[in-house]
Amino acid sequence: MSMKDRLVDQAKKLASSSTVVRVVSNDRVMRLATGVMDAKNRLRAARERAAEAWDILLNGHALPNIDPALDDEAGVHGATPARAAPSRPAAGGAGLSTVEETVSARAQPAAARAHVNGVGANGAANGAGANGAGTYVAAAAEQQLATQMAARTSLSRIGGRDVFEKAYKFMTADNARAMGVYPFFRPLDFNNGPEAQLEGRTVIMLGSNNYLGLTTHPKVREAAKQAIDKYGTSMTGSRLVNGSMRLHNELEEKLAAYHGKEAGLVFTTGYQVNIATISALLSNKRSVAMIDKDDHASIYDGVRLAQAAGARMVRYKHSDPAALDSALSEIADTEGALVITDGVFSAQGEIANLPGIVEVVKKHKARLLVDDAHALGVIGPGGRGTAAHFGLGKDVDLIGGTFSKSLASIGGWLVGERKVLDYIQHFAYSFLFAASAAPPCVAAAMASLEVMQEEPWRQEKLRENFTYMRTELQRLGFELGKTETAVIPIYIRDDLKTVMMWKSLLDDYSLYVNPFITPGVPPKQQVLRTSYMATHERKHLDHALEAFEKVGKKFGVI
Repeated sequence: MSMKDRLVDQAKKLASSSTVVRVVSNDRVMRLATGVMDAKNRLRAARERAAEAWDILLNGHALPNIDPALDDEAGVHGATPARAAPSRPAAGGAGLSTVEETVSARAQPAAARAHVNGVGANGAANGAGANGAGTYVAAAAEQQLATQMAARTSLSRIGGRDVFEKAYKFMTADNARAMGVYPFFRPLDFNNGPEAQLEGRTVIMLGSNNYLGLTTHPKVREAAKQAIDKYGTSMTGSRLVNGSMRLHNELEEKLAAYHGKEAGLVFTTGYQVNIATISALLSNKRSVAMIDKDDHASIYDGVRLAQAAGARMVRYKHSDPAALDSALSEIADTEGALVITDGVFSAQGEIANLPGIVEVVKKHKARLLVDDAHALGVIGPGGRGTAAHFGLGKDVDLIGGTFSKSLASIGGWLVGERKVLDYIQHFAYSFLFAASAAPPCVAAAMASLEVMQEEPWRQEKLRENFTYMRTELQRLGFELGKTETAVIPIYIRDDLKTVMMWKSLLDDYSLYVNPFITPGVPPKQQVLRTSYMATHERKHLDHALEAFEKVGKKFGVI
C-alpha cells in the first residue's frame, strides 16, 4: 500500500471515530465551523454595516423604519432580487444629501422655511408679492420638504447613554407642522359616519373603517348605554381574575356560532389578538411564524414576542402560495409552523389567495391563522369574512379580528377549537395581564353583530358603493392596484405629492382621506387610502370623484 493510500485509510478511520462524530454533531462546533467558512461573507456584511453607519453619521436621521415589512423584498421567500434604486431627486431639481439640504435651507429666506403653497404655520394664506416672491416661497419650501422626505433614514439605531437622544433629533413632524402640511393625528370635533366635523367645518369622510355605518345605529348606541347602566364603565381587572362577565361569554358564543367554530375568545383590542395568539402558540425554538410580507403591524409585533422565546420568523412573497410552499419545505422536521395572513390587506384592499394558501398549509401539515379585521362585514355570505368568501371556513384553524371596524366598537375576537383557545387564554401574557374589554364596548359589538345579520342590505349597499368608486376612479385614470373591497388605495408613489394632494383635497374640497407615506409604506408605494361605508350616499361619492379628478389633474397623476 502506498503512502497516499495509507493516509487516506487513516483519514477514513479518523472521520468515522466516535470522538469526531461527537464533535461534528455538536451544534456549537458546527456553528463555529460555519462561521469560519463564511468569514468572507461576514466581512462583507460588516463592511456594509460600517458604510451604513458612516452614511448615518454624515446624513443624520429622520423617521424610524420600525416594521420589517417596510424592508420590502429583503429576506422574503419568492421575492425577485431588488436592484439598487437611484436616489430620488427633490421636486424641481437634483437630489440633495441631508448635509446639502441643511446648507440649502440656511441659505433660503426665513419665509421660505416657514411656508408652503402660500400657507403659513397658522394656515393663513399669503399672496404673491410684486416680484413673485410668493411663488418662490412655495417652490423653495416644497423643494425643502421633498428633500427632507427623500433623505430620511432610520432613527431607531441611535444609541448611547441617553435613550431620549433619538427623540430630540426627530424633526420631520415638527417641520411639517410648521409648514402646515402635517396630515396625522388631526382631532375631529365629531364623526357621524359619512360626514364628520374637523376644526369647525363639515368634511366628507373617506378615511374611516366604519364599513357598515353602525357607530351611529340606534340599537348599537342603546346597547352601550344599557351596559353602562347595568355593569358600569369598566370591570377594572383582567379576564383571569375579576374582569370576566357573562356578557363576554355570551359574545364569544355568538361569534363562534356565526363563524361555525367550536369556541370564541374576546380580547380588549384587535391588536392584542395577534400579539397574544402568536406569542402563546410560538413559544419555543421549534416554532416558526410564516407570514405574508404585507401582513399587519400587529402580526409583526406578535412575531417579535415569539422570537424573544426562540421562535423564527420567515416571510413569504405577498399572497404567493408557491413562495409559501418553498418556505415551508425548508423548515426542519422537528419544527412546527403557523402560517399567518391578513384576509383583506388593510392598505391595498386586496383579498388574500386563501384557496392556494390552504392547499399549501395542508400539504405541509402546518396551521393557519387569518386576520379578518378588514373582511368581517365586507365579504363573504352574511359578512362572515375571507374563509366564508371562498367556502373554506372548516379549513382555517383560527380566525381573528377587531371590533373597531364593522362591529363599531373597541375590542378583538378569535374563533377556533376550544382546546386551542383555552391554551391561549392561559398562556398569553398580553391577555392574562390586560384589563378586560369594557361592558359598553362588548355590548356595542354584540349589538352590531346582530344588526349585521338583521340588515343584510348594509353589506349589499357597501359593495355597491365601493364597486361604483373603483369603476369610476379607474375610468378617470387612477392606479388602484388589486383592490376588491371597501379599501381603495390611489397610488401616488411619491411622498411629497401624496401629502400635497391630501392637503388640497381637504382644504379645497372638504374631502378627508388618509395619506400613507414612507416609512409607513415601502418606497414607491405611497397612496391616498380611501375607504367606504354602507351609509355613503351617491352625492358624497360624486363629490369625491369630482375632487379626485381636479386634484389628480392638478398634480399630474392623471
